[in-house]
Amino acid sequence: MKFYLLLCTTSAFFATACTDDGTPGADTNDTKDTADIADTADITDTNDIVDTTDIADTNDTTDAVDTTDSGDSGDTADSFGFEMRVPRSRTLECEASQFGPDQIEQLDSDWICTFVYGGQSGHVYLQADPTECIVAFGALPGFGDCRGWIALDETVSAVSEVSYDWGGNHHNDSLSFTHDDKKFSFYHSSFGFGFRKCQEMDCLQVRDGTGTLIEDGCTKERTLPAVCSPVQADGTWAPLVDTFEPCPGDPNYPPPE
Repeated sequence: MKFYLLLCTTSAFFATACTDDGTPGADTNDTKDTADIADTADITDTNDIVDTTDIADTNDTTDAVDTTDSGDSGDTADSFGFEMRVPRSRTLECEASQFGPDQIEQLDSDWICTFVYGGQSGHVYLQADPTECIVAFGALPGFGDCRGWIALDETVSAVSEVSYDWGGNHHNDSLSFTHDDKKFSFYHSSFGFGFRKCQEMDCLQVRDGTGTLIEDGCTKERTLPAVCSPVQADGTWAPLVDTFEPCPGDPNYPPPE
């Protein structure tokens, strides 16, 4: 009988030791402690990768591309209605001479110019590929593969007889093309010391079908102004804004006394 009573007492001791509040079975409800995984489940903080995925700001390259409409730092996309290209550098072999190297590297000479004549206004896009090295007191590029287009009234059409002249050692360059039975040439209206240009082509000269000059807009009066910007190696060009100024040393613009 004494041994039996001891077993009953031991059973009562274990039932008391497994409770927090003295109520049998309360331990099984204490799952709220283990269920407090909501704290560890607060992975929304670590999931806040939306901040790092806000790469839309860095992808906002549309700002750079959107400048093609105004011609400001345009890219290779369509601009003024033209299908633009990115100029490439070409290696030209030169004849051996004491005046120049054996070969030169020359970028394609592509241009965007304004065009205003005969009550029409628009833009001209001309491409000129260097095809030869001309040695004359130095190595100069020659351009034998040229093409161009004109955009008028939102219509683009090809022009013919396109040519680009480097302009000798002083680089007084010119661009010519035929459109509407007339030959147009972009040239310079001011030259500085030593008969050197100081800015890009800034005016138009017009010839008839026989090559006779019928209107010279490149005099001191600059009656046919134009703005030309070369297309750079990355496919961009400067804004087509008229910033013409007479070249220092131009005899047609003597300094004030």
